[in-house]
Amino acid sequence: MTEQLNPEDWAWQISAEVYRLNLYSRLTGKADQNRSSVTDEELADAIRDSFTQMNEIAYREMVKLATEAALETYDRVVSSIVKRSRVRLRN
Repeated sequence: MTEQLNPEDWAWQISAEVYRLNLYSRLTGKADQNRSSVTDEELADAIRDSFTQMNEIAYREMVKLATEAALETYDRVVSSIVKRSRVRLRN
């Protein structure tokens, strides 16, 4: 049996992955355009390493930027879903 996600859950999952990827790339300085996910271990290591390499203000800024990117992604995904739903309803 396949599990079906409702559109809001799907949007949250995409946003969470964007957050993780964005935070990881900011903390490590590694940005791989072909990468679609980060493991829990990789993210934990990057966070742990960042505590020794940057101050609290810089870390908070990175978290803020990653959060903003995730929320922007959520908004775009939900807007796209709503637009498609409206088109389907009209047809």
